[in-house]
Amino acid sequence: MQGQFENHFDPEEIEKLARDKKFVQRDSKLNGSTFLSLIIFNSNSLHDESLNDLTIALNKKHGVDISKQGLDDRFNVYAVQFLTAALENLLQQQLAEKVSFRNCVEFKRILIKDSVCFQVDESLAEHYPGSGGSGSKANVRIQFEYDLLDGKIVDLSLNAFNEQDAKNSVLTLDVVNDGDLIVRDLAYMHLESLQGIVERIGHFLCRLNTQAKVYQEQDGKIIPLDFSAIVQAMRQHNIRQTEETVFIGKNQELQVRLFIYLLPEAVYNERMRKANKAAKNKGRQVSKEYKARAGLNLFITSAPEELISVESAWQIYSLRWQIELTFKVWKSLCKIDKVKKVKKDRLECYIWSKLLLIVLCWRVAWFTGMLLRRHHEKNISYFKAFKTLMHDVGTLKKIFVDGTLAVESYLAEFLILSSKKHLLEKKKGRENYSPEVLFRSLTILEDGNLVAI
Repeated sequence: MQGQFENHFDPEEIEKLARDKKFVQRDSKLNGSTFLSLIIFNSNSLHDESLNDLTIALNKKHGVDISKQGLDDRFNVYAVQFLTAALENLLQQQLAEKVSFRNCVEFKRILIKDSVCFQVDESLAEHYPGSGGSGSKANVRIQFEYDLLDGKIVDLSLNAFNEQDAKNSVLTLDVVNDGDLIVRDLAYMHLESLQGIVERIGHFLCRLNTQAKVYQEQDGKIIPLDFSAIVQAMRQHNIRQTEETVFIGKNQELQVRLFIYLLPEAVYNERMRKANKAAKNKGRQVSKEYKARAGLNLFITSAPEELISVESAWQIYSLRWQIELTFKVWKSLCKIDKVKKVKKDRLECYIWSKLLLIVLCWRVAWFTGMLLRRHHEKNISYFKAFKTLMHDVGTLKKIFVDGTLAVESYLAEFLILSSKKHLLEKKKGRENYSPEVLFRSLTILEDGNLVAI
């Protein structure tokens, strides 16, 4: 246990990294370890504290006497490079413990991805342009992707808001490996990225874009799929779910399996109410095609039936909502979106420092959750665990930077606390599709490959 967490921020390695990235270029009052400690373990207060406040903290906690201007000068491109490299090093030290799942077969990884956006001061619009028009003039977008099986983060990057998810999905295709299942929302899954996943011998599972043209082979001809006829037949024969082999793309380039789930009338009526209201506001009418699709939930996959069945697809896709809970933690507990008006380099230092702390807490929480499932058959609430960790960052600093507390005893104490205070509670009347709950119906082979039972 201890070996997996020790020396995340070893002083000698940090100083070497600071010099390699030119944050420290000569003997200085403010070295790499002190700067890292100041902004990582003070990151929750950065949106309130001034440069003067930070110089006071440096003096009181680290014995470093530096002026406001001197500190401001240290928030530069080299500081950003230093923090980015520190985060990359931390990500390379991630655990290799697998969570247990079933209903999926022989997937080496299940990668889920999404992005979180938030507004920054409009003075940074040149570097982080927003949505334009009446929207915010400056926004940042953080891309986040991790493996649901072992918690390893494969993408954590800071971008401008206008670098859309669709573009990112193509630029990051190199993370896809043979045997991966890629589960993302519609914004990422356009035709080029889907084809790229298949070419890399991975598989995808996603919703069908509402605007996507769908075709089917019939009597040797390729014709548009008739969703109205499908809905009518499913209702007439009381069929709740079915699947079809179809082609998508303007030129029917990609063959996929289409999972079709008939929605309850109440859900369909609510969808139509909203659609009619939106169409009326724009002076339009809802199309027949939309009316037909509104009664269905539609998913597509490149995986064969022995890997994903129509019975399991919707449940597997629901795992993607775990990342929404992660972003809730980032905003409500880690305050990733609480930033003040500062220059570009200082803003980026603040965001990277928060992400460094988030990754450190993520590892502690994930490791604890894995032990709870494996040895106690209990499921952790990551929100509760993060809340405790973020309220006690001083202890984390003593463990992972100062080395004055034993990591093994801390993790043992945190495990005991989590078994009593950080357990996941099922909300009344709400189906819970987090990985912890799905553990009851999912399992895994000892070699790390998923199997169905």
